[in-house]
Amino acid sequence: MKARLAPHFFFNTINNLVSLIETNLPRASELLQHVSALFRASFNGTREIGFEEEVALCEHYLAIESSRLSDKLAVTWQLPDDDVMYDMVITALTLQSMLEKMLLNVVEMTTETIVIDIKVTWRQHRITVTVQLPTETFMVVHDLRRHMDFHIQTERLRACFGQSADIQSTVTSKRIVSIIDYPLQDVGL
Repeated sequence: MKARLAPHFFFNTINNLVSLIETNLPRASELLQHVSALFRASFNGTREIGFEEEVALCEHYLAIESSRLSDKLAVTWQLPDDDVMYDMVITALTLQSMLEKMLLNVVEMTTETIVIDIKVTWRQHRITVTVQLPTETFMVVHDLRRHMDFHIQTERLRACFGQSADIQSTVTSKRIVSIIDYPLQDVGL
């Protein structure tokens, strides 16, 4: 489980639930449903899942973190239409783990609102997921390049989609961009 979801996330979530149980039971119940869906997926192991399912897992994760981070987090999605998304697959929790690293290493380190932009495309038999956020609003006080390493996630992608699958991150003074890129044949061909 540690390789799938970071331990800090688990403990932060439990602490948040304890607080909500005492102050807002309906919100605690809603949060627990998000936690249940995310942890169920983490126990299912590495496998291909529909891209729509991965987006749903990310939404569960972001709902959990938003309850703790409040106004510090905003996410925009640019997704293909439903017909295209229906045919897309990815290894479970790949995008979620990328978002988790960004929240841990960027959003939690600032008091500013951070907007994460996620864009998904499928062109010429390749899926490209671009996750970008500006760094202009905070000082980089630790080596983000070292923390934006996705070696484990890349190996999982390669096990399912071949050696051309890759995850790269670029950290500059203006932004952080992480790109998931892997081959996927169009089943409609």
